[in-house]
Amino acid sequence: MKKYLVISFFLFLSCKKDHSRFDVPCNAPTSDIRTSKELIIGKWEWVSELYSVPFSGQLFLKTPQTEGYTRKLVAYSNRLEFFRNNSFEQKFKYDLVAESTITNYVGDSSSVLVFKDFDTGVRTNHTHFKICNDTLTLNFQILSSFKGIEKWAKTN
Repeated sequence: MKKYLVISFFLFLSCKKDHSRFDVPCNAPTSDIRTSKELIIGKWEWVSELYSVPFSGQLFLKTPQTEGYTRKLVAYSNRLEFFRNNSFEQKFKYDLVAESTITNYVGDSSSVLVFKDFDTGVRTNHTHFKICNDTLTLNFQILSSFKGIEKWAKTN
């Protein structure tokens, strides 16, 4: 019996130690693919979007309060589901990859979040990202003049 208790205790410590490996503080967010694949899973709430108007450089900050709606994101290991005011909006398959797999330029070493059509699996968009324990930042501004830098807060 003592042998089983010792083994159980060892397994408990091993699991706890393994979990802490992905403890990423928000003063040092990551885009490491392996870590990000673990951290992204969960429920997220849209906090803000900051973007720069093309040519003028004027910055706008959108929030649920200024826009009059909420957005939620639920990330599973193989799909993302988006909601607006708690109503389902759309879903995507996704992957986290090195940007060079999209551009075929070896110098593009940043990690990106790739959105894929849920039914066909064809890439529809991608964005640079950073993630920590409770904040996900998606930087659409690099790719589009219509979307900016989105901040999401983990809710679970």
